Amino acid sequence: MAMSAHSRRSFTYYRRVAGEDLTTGHCTSQIELTEDRRLLYLRLASTARFAVLLDAVATEQLIAALRARDTRTLDVPHPDGGAVPLRIAPHRSRMSLGLFFTEEENIQVAFSADQCEELIDHLLGGLAWLTGSRGAAGAGP
Repeated sequence: MAMSAHSRRSFTYYRRVAGEDLTTGHCTSQIELTEDRRLLYLRLASTARFAVLLDAVATEQLIAALRARDTRTLDVPHPDGGAVPLRIAPHRSRMSLGLFFTEEENIQVAFSADQCEELIDHLLGGLAWLTGSRGAAGAGP
């Protein structure tokens, strides 16, 4: 049996951040370095279906949008293939990340100001692994 991209996990860099799935409530999302250390998984609500892969450029763009409280869409790879639009947008006093495949198959996770800062810190830590600058803040084990 072949292993999927989701089964090959080293946990070299693995972080979680709390948020709120706007449909189901409290959830935890994951940021994880891929086995080859070239990309970051971002798993909204810790689900494989609502996961995307971020390279260094996409990670920097996501961080910039979150910091600026900007509305932006990034076309990023899905681990199962193809590009998907990751939507970043303010939602009331929070920031949200969303994937919208169909009317029935979508997710939007909102992060409070503190949760968003934690998400940014974890993304910066992952970015340090991607760029080889692990001495940066937030890049610890």
